[in-house]
Amino acid sequence: MRALARCVLVMVAALGALSLTPNTSAGSGPRQESPAVWMVDAPVVESMYPDGLVFRLRAQSNAGEIERARLLWYRPVLRPGATRHVQVEEASVDPEAGELVAIWRPSGMMMLPPWAVISYHWELRDSAGNTYTTEPQTAEYADTTREWTHSESQDAIVFAQGLPGEIEALVLDAMAAQRDTYEAVWGAALPYKPRIVLFGDYDAWLEWRTADRNTSDTSIVVGQTFDAWGVIAQVMLGRPSEQAYRELAYSVVLHELEHLYQSEFLAGRRRMDVPGWFYEGDATFFELEQSYPYLGRVRAMAATGELPPLLVVNIADAPSVSGDDPRLGYDIGYSFFEWLRQSTGGLEAHAAIMALLADDVPFFEALEQALGRTTTEIEREWRLWLGASEAAPTLIPTWTPPPFLVPPTPMQFGK
Repeated sequence: MRALARCVLVMVAALGALSLTPNTSAGSGPRQESPAVWMVDAPVVESMYPDGLVFRLRAQSNAGEIERARLLWYRPVLRPGATRHVQVEEASVDPEAGELVAIWRPSGMMMLPPWAVISYHWELRDSAGNTYTTEPQTAEYADTTREWTHSESQDAIVFAQGLPGEIEALVLDAMAAQRDTYEAVWGAALPYKPRIVLFGDYDAWLEWRTADRNTSDTSIVVGQTFDAWGVIAQVMLGRPSEQAYRELAYSVVLHELEHLYQSEFLAGRRRMDVPGWFYEGDATFFELEQSYPYLGRVRAMAATGELPPLLVVNIADAPSVSGDDPRLGYDIGYSFFEWLRQSTGGLEAHAAIMALLADDVPFFEALEQALGRTTTEIEREWRLWLGASEAAPTLIPTWTPPPFLVPPTPMQFGK
């Protein structure tokens, strides 16, 4: 049984959620599209954690009763040109009091970790057809039911519950140590400060997990990355050692942070032609501490003739990041990025590949353009560097299944 499991969520989506381009009204400030006179109080939002958020607004129009109101909420900060993913809550309307109430409750379709930050605005329409949009506001899904500590740096904000205070410093130190590497590969930092939410109490972790009611406590670290909200949430079980705290900071968090970078800079781009080993190998490359020698495992496979082909047209034939040995795809992918660094003497080729993928260049073409070699030459040089034979083994053609969400991130812990 694996001793550690981490889940990676590419996008947390709600039924009926909207995707708006940066040119839409979301975030554009208050707007009145009629001659009507609107009287609108300051909006109020209340965190009912773990049961959701309640949004309230008092508003009136002199042209008629408010007929419809809805609340739109989304991540506060976006890169220029990025798509905004919006959640929509229809509001109840009390015409006499002019009070509007919109409620979001967690469900199997949509859950939110504590301390996530959102922006929101109201869209109103009266019986005469006049409309009004409020200015965006910011709110925090705060957990006031238990004690939390938090620390902040230029890289992130860390919230911790039921854990020793040094865990926050470890996480922030690890992120600072890799700051230059992230920026060298992506050309810029994330446009927001990610929030790292750490639980030391498994019951507290399960409290908000409406989309995952797994009550197994056999894992030492379990977590999930919420790309849509810029949050990494982790829980540590049992009596973790100092080594476990270090691995959380210098391995787990750094790995998941790279998934946030991938989502931020590659979101909406050509994704289905990129194999899982590439995404997970890239994230593994950013880990500063390893629980076992990743590269040593792959070199051993190369020495015994067991190294599978890497750059295959059918993604189903590529090293897998799921199944009976999902960790294998992570290690093989990591070896590719380590070969890339050592063979080119730096991170420029790594950055060039990511820039091409961000421009929607197909995967194989991005590799060939960045490295100036054919995929056959790339495969051969990578294999020889590992100590394998020049020719990859021949595969039996397999059926390609339909694409699914990125599978969980498995790790061997403390080995």
